[in-house]
Amino acid sequence: MSVSPRKRRPSDKKKSGRRIQNANQLRVLLTGAVLAVAYMGIYGPLSAQIDKSRENLAVERKRLDVVRDIDKLREQYKSFKDRLPAKSDTNEWVQYVLGGVRKFPLKLLTLDPDKVRDVGPYKAVVLRIDLEGALRDINDFLKWLETNDRFIRIDSVSIQPVRNGKGMLMVSLTVVGIMG
Repeated sequence: MSVSPRKRRPSDKKKSGRRIQNANQLRVLLTGAVLAVAYMGIYGPLSAQIDKSRENLAVERKRLDVVRDIDKLREQYKSFKDRLPAKSDTNEWVQYVLGGVRKFPLKLLTLDPDKVRDVGPYKAVVLRIDLEGALRDINDFLKWLETNDRFIRIDSVSIQPVRNGKGMLMVSLTVVGIMG
């Protein structure tokens, strides 16, 4: 008896094509299911932790920026701390300016302190000064104010000739000095 190879029927080709198609669909379905399970099982629970970590990172970056700013300010302060008097108040500033006026042949008409102002993290004393003297002496006094060791700013200057004086001038100054 001879066995002849089995002939495939056209309906068998359809069945094998369905099997291949079903196998591809099954692979796609399984891949999608594995991805969905991985997403739900791994990323889902970790997403809250990821968000919390991002928030903590933002807070820590802000803290680092503040620390860097403080370090920069400390370095800047070191460069001028010797120019700030250790303990000063309005009376000490008045005495300091009086000492400067005494160095020059000027007539002090008035020296009135105003109330203390806030200038950033420091306090500043405001002095209103009226002087009488020659132009050269007034100029020398203004140079002394501008070039001394302390932080002093001249806010306003008003110069007028004295009516009965011989080439004398009257100067009104508003001086602001930083207190330590």
